[in-house]
Amino acid sequence: MTTTPPTMQMVSFAAWRDAAPHTGHHAARHYVTLAELLIRLGSYGLTLTWRARSFDDHPHPSFAELVRVSGNDRIPTLELLAMDAPHLQAVDGDFEGYAGSDLVVTLREFDSSSWDVRTADEWVLNEIRRHYPDAKPMTSDEWDATN
Repeated sequence: MTTTPPTMQMVSFAAWRDAAPHTGHHAARHYVTLAELLIRLGSYGLTLTWRARSFDDHPHPSFAELVRVSGNDRIPTLELLAMDAPHLQAVDGDFEGYAGSDLVVTLREFDSSSWDVRTADEWVLNEIRRHYPDAKPMTSDEWDATN
């Protein structure tokens, strides 16, 4: 568990969303994947490298591979998006985004039910709130409890 620096802010939002109904189809549920979140980060996210940590006892093999590959050398965003894991549903995991050697954002998938985001970057928080209006602020204690 990493301690939350005082400048960091955290928000949490539901991982499962109501999808917009398509003509002639019923509305369905949509799971927000890591790939979707990386795309929401836009050009900001393209400059980052990533380290994945899984807290699932039996992760999908693609997530296990992502954790293994990113353990020693962080993965650039485009390489991460080319892997299978970001397009799948995670169970429990942290995806840490670095600018150089600085940890600048953590995307935490908690229990397949929510995504928690920790960053000091106001632009990132605003983008998350814009795309996921149910995003609510979290305290450091709440953040620590989801790990």
